[in-house]
Amino acid sequence: MTCIRDEPGVLVLGFPDSFGLDWVNNHYRSLLEELLSAIDPAAKLSLVIHEADDQAASHLAAGNGHPPGPAPNPGPSSGPAGPIAAKPRVSSDLHGRNGRRPNGSPVGHTVAPAPLNDRYTFETFVTGPSNQLAAAAAQRVSDNPGYAYNPLFVFGPVGLGKTHLIQAIGNRVRATTANAKVMYQTTEQFVNDVIQGIRFERMDEIRSAYRACDVLIIDDIQFIAGKEACQAEFFHTFNALYDARKQVVVTSDKLPHEMKDLEERVKTRFQWGLVVDLQPPELETRVAIVKKKADNDAIPLDDEVAMFIAQSVRSNVRELEGCLIRVSAYASLANQPITLDLAKNVLRDIVPIRGKLTCETIVKRTADYFEVKISDLKSKKRGRAIAFPRQVAMYLCRKHTEASYPEIGHALGGKDHTTALNAFNRIGERSADPEVARAIHDLEKLLLE
Repeated sequence: MTCIRDEPGVLVLGFPDSFGLDWVNNHYRSLLEELLSAIDPAAKLSLVIHEADDQAASHLAAGNGHPPGPAPNPGPSSGPAGPIAAKPRVSSDLHGRNGRRPNGSPVGHTVAPAPLNDRYTFETFVTGPSNQLAAAAAQRVSDNPGYAYNPLFVFGPVGLGKTHLIQAIGNRVRATTANAKVMYQTTEQFVNDVIQGIRFERMDEIRSAYRACDVLIIDDIQFIAGKEACQAEFFHTFNALYDARKQVVVTSDKLPHEMKDLEERVKTRFQWGLVVDLQPPELETRVAIVKKKADNDAIPLDDEVAMFIAQSVRSNVRELEGCLIRVSAYASLANQPITLDLAKNVLRDIVPIRGKLTCETIVKRTADYFEVKISDLKSKKRGRAIAFPRQVAMYLCRKHTEASYPEIGHALGGKDHTTALNAFNRIGERSADPEVARAIHDLEKLLLE
C-alpha cells in the first residue's frame, strides 16, 4: 500500500493493481476503518489503484510519508513513517460486546463498492456466436440503462466472461453519463453488508447506499440462495430501483428456476427482464480470444501456436488465457521464442489425451448424465424423460463420431436411420434453448475432457 493522501477527514491508500485493492477491500477494510475512526471519527477511507512513480517512491523511501506534492496537514495519525506506520492507541475491545466503541457510539459499516476493472470493456470482449446475444444486450443496457432490459440476467458456466461483460456495462455508463452512480458488488460483499447492517443496527445506511445508485451490478447472485434476510433486502432494493427506472444487472451460473432455496418472488423479478446466456466459445472464437490477449499483452504469437492453444482448452476462457500466460512465461524465462514445439512441451500436463469416441461411450455417458437406464434409451419408450436423452445421444454420436445414421440407430436399440436423422436435426434446431445447450455443453465436457 502507498499513502496517496493524508488530510483531516480523508485518507487515500493506493495499490499497484486491482488484486491488492480487492484483497484489502474484502479482508481488511473494516479493520482499517475502525483504526481510522479511533483517530478521527469523521474521517473517510478511500482505496484506489495508483502506480507510484520513481519520484514518489524515493520520497516514501526517504521517510517523507507521502508522494511529492502539497504536504499533508499534520494530524494525530502523522509520523516519521507516514500515517499507516503510526500506531494509534486503540482499546483492545473496540467493538465491545454490543458492537459499540468505548465511547458508547455504535461501530459503523460503510458500503464499499468493489472497483471496476478498467480493462473490462466491450472493446476487449471477443464476441462470437456463443456470446453474441449477451454482448449485444449488455451494450444496449449500457446505452440506455433502466429502460432497455431491466433487469439483465446473465448466466453461464464459470470462466466464460460474465464478470467481464457486466463490468463493461459499468465502465461504459461511467464513461458516457456524467455523475452516474454505478455500484458493482459481489454477492459475498452484499451478504456481508446486510449482516453488518443488522449487527450494528445500520440497515438504513445500507439500504440508502444500494438504492442511491443508477446502475446496480451484482456478480454471482446464486449465492444469495438460502439466505432469507439477504433475499428480502435484495427484493425490496430491486423493487425500489426498478420503480425509479434504475438499472439492475446480475450474473449467475444457474437459471432462476434452477436455484434451490430461492424465494419465488425473487425468481420472478429476475424473469421480468432479459435472460441471456454465455456458452463455451467455438474454435474460431477461442483463437480470436488467444490472439487478442496476446496482442494486448504484447506477446509474439503466430497462428499455428494460437490454434494449438485454442484446441487445447474447449470450455473455459479463463483456462485458455492461463495457457497462453504459461507458454509466454516459460518462453520468457528460458529466453526462447514461442514455437509450436515449446507450447506442446509446456502444456503437455494440461492438454488432455482424447481417445476416439464411440457410440457406446456416448450412450453410456448420456444415460449417466440424465440418470436413466441404457436399456431405456434403447427401448421403444417415447416419454419425454427418455425421448429427449435419446435424441441428445443421437446428436452427439453424429457430431463426434464417424458413425452413419443407420449405425447410430443400431447403437440406440435398432432404431431406423430416419429416427437418428430427425433427432440430429431437432436437437440442432433447439441448440439455442437453454435446457438443450446446457445438456450438450455438460456432456461434451464429460466426453472430450
